[in-house]
Amino acid sequence: MKTMRLWMCVVCGLLFASGLYARKTEVLDEIVFGHSASEKKHGFSAKASQVVTGGLGEEARVLLPIPGERVEGGHITFTMKVDPEKQNYFTARFWGSDSGNSNILILFCEGKQIGYRHLGDYDVLDIANEDKPYSGRFTYATLPLPISMTRGKKKIELSIRSTGRIFRYGETFDAYQKVMEKPSKALYKGYTHTETCFQPSEKEKKQIEKNERRVRTAPGAEVMEEVRQFVNRQISGYLNQTEIDQETASLLAYAYHEPWTVAYRNKDVGEKVIRTADRYYERYAQNPKSVYDGSWLTVGPLCQALNSFIPEIREIWDEKMPNGKTRRENWTAMCRECVDYAKTHRRSYTNQSMIVDLHLYNVNRMLSILSPEEALPVWQTLKFIYESMGIAPWSGSLSATGELTWPLGKSYYQFSPDGLSKELGYVGGYGEILNWMVHLYEVTGERGLTDTRDPLIRAQMLKIMHTRSHFRYPTLDNDGYAAMRGESVIGWRDHGYYPAGITYGERGYHREGTPIMAAAATLDPEAVAYAQQMMEDNQFFAVVKEKMKDRGLNSTYTLLRLPGEYDLIMKQPRREGRLPMSDGMPDALFSDEEVGVVALKNGDEILYTSLYWRANFAVNFLARVHYITPECDRVATVFEDIRYTPSGFTYTRPERNNLYFSPARNFYPEVKSAHTGEQLPIAKAPEGVHFEPGQESVYAGKGDFYTLRYGKYLIAMNCTPDRTFDVEVPAAKSVRAFPSKETVTERVLQVEPKSTVVLIVE
Repeated sequence: MKTMRLWMCVVCGLLFASGLYARKTEVLDEIVFGHSASEKKHGFSAKASQVVTGGLGEEARVLLPIPGERVEGGHITFTMKVDPEKQNYFTARFWGSDSGNSNILILFCEGKQIGYRHLGDYDVLDIANEDKPYSGRFTYATLPLPISMTRGKKKIELSIRSTGRIFRYGETFDAYQKVMEKPSKALYKGYTHTETCFQPSEKEKKQIEKNERRVRTAPGAEVMEEVRQFVNRQISGYLNQTEIDQETASLLAYAYHEPWTVAYRNKDVGEKVIRTADRYYERYAQNPKSVYDGSWLTVGPLCQALNSFIPEIREIWDEKMPNGKTRRENWTAMCRECVDYAKTHRRSYTNQSMIVDLHLYNVNRMLSILSPEEALPVWQTLKFIYESMGIAPWSGSLSATGELTWPLGKSYYQFSPDGLSKELGYVGGYGEILNWMVHLYEVTGERGLTDTRDPLIRAQMLKIMHTRSHFRYPTLDNDGYAAMRGESVIGWRDHGYYPAGITYGERGYHREGTPIMAAAATLDPEAVAYAQQMMEDNQFFAVVKEKMKDRGLNSTYTLLRLPGEYDLIMKQPRREGRLPMSDGMPDALFSDEEVGVVALKNGDEILYTSLYWRANFAVNFLARVHYITPECDRVATVFEDIRYTPSGFTYTRPERNNLYFSPARNFYPEVKSAHTGEQLPIAKAPEGVHFEPGQESVYAGKGDFYTLRYGKYLIAMNCTPDRTFDVEVPAAKSVRAFPSKETVTERVLQVEPKSTVVLIVE
């Protein structure tokens, strides 16, 4: 279907709706939840809801669990005024010191669900976690109302429903949808409006708690001794197990070299690793696919462990196993088949690509010791790592005949030139993959000898750390102490990470990494400075102590690394530098035109936006914004203007309410989506890239030129390598370029290829 007529209609409407040419409008309607007169005025009704006294003594409503109800908790319904012609938005007001108890709040319009429950471009109203998103301040969440449902109307019925949390990897309903056990986050107010950026009244802006910046006084360095004791208890338990899996074998092999552990030079470790390899071969002999089919690891952790005991292995590899063949022959067959599988089953998402290629490298390295003539050349497995790290173009899986397939084209890199991973756009948690980069870096050299490791991987890892430093912002931890958190609100694959965990240089709170992993592996001055900033805020020990609550193997493995890393960092002089979004740092602007993301710091304001936002299948004209000011915090999904190269095809949104990106897990068939049937244009893919409409693609929803007006900011991004676009400068009392703050007098500005223009319009 040709899209030119549809495109012109959409653009004209969205230019107006986005506020590019429209004057700022006032709030159309406001409901105060918990206030009887306001609720009565809006035809309010409720089920399983309770009025509470919330932040700053204000009335609010929480939605309660319903005994015996499997999916939903309480809900509220009310009517609100809307504009019959313009694009309307609904904004809900929350208190930033409230925990949402990991519940989900979903907006409904005229009985139909707004947004998708998991990773939709239209998101749900609130996906809370246990943390406090912005202590002592109000937060606001904004969603667009479908214009097809408001056109010609002056009022509309809205509902907010609550559910328990979801486990995003759950394949069955019971595994996926959890029962709501605690009250929802409190709802304070609701508003309808037509501008993209909701503007609280001056009175509301002043409704904040006055807090001075405080630095933690506890816990302290005693935590490191607690780490040693904790890890040794865990290791003792593993050593007492009759059988262990390959991940445990890898952990014990690492501990074998750590003098402070009970596994240090313990001969039982080598024997356990060899017995584990024999067991894995026995499993392989019974069913070869059982050790690799569907696995990103194959036998990578096992081979990494075996690599620590090469002299011991050489002594026993000619021994016969029950099938009459030598251990060397049997292990060779298993490793060879795992290498063949991994090289033909590489993954296109960056973190997954790294994991597969790391373990492919480990298995092939062991294969090169067992049977050198059957292993891939070292340069080939190293090239796979380069591809996963964004150093070389990603060639995809090898074909059955060993040929490169290039499924995303010959110029697709896993990272942008600026250093962000592409999954498909910006990712928060899944983009914090410095831990995997450290593993890739370390595996290319000898343990403890940094000058034997690959310098290209080191340089790329540090560039990525520098880039991601823009995506940490100053806030408070749950106890009210100064901290930096990672930015996840605008992440494509981030569900329930508002707020994200305490993050400085690295995502140390996660079970697969430490707060100082890359800093210790490289001793790079910038990386060390970020680690030192975390320690000066005394957040390092707090994060480490929290990690010890996780008794899982991955957390134990990372805690095993920490004492050595900590000792290294403590020996370093104080390096210059702090995270760029830290309090007191100068104005900053970061933009990545390949990923479609902007991060800016303007005085004490910080704004993050994904202009290329969850456009898995088509151009959706939506942006995601996180706007942090001293008075409040805003999270918004809003319309923007997108110019793109049409493919001639359109995508029609199917009837989905759960997973936006897949028809799987259709667990709520009785719920109807407000977005079903919406037609969106598909952008043209590069020549040579096979694409079918309806397939997820990094190209299908990518625009050439984005323009977003959000509050006083106008952002224009040119994503093309060779075209120039014009952006009209709004008529206003003051228009200044950012970050220079120079007055703009031109009526039209040119945006050069691969560049971004930010204006402050007041």
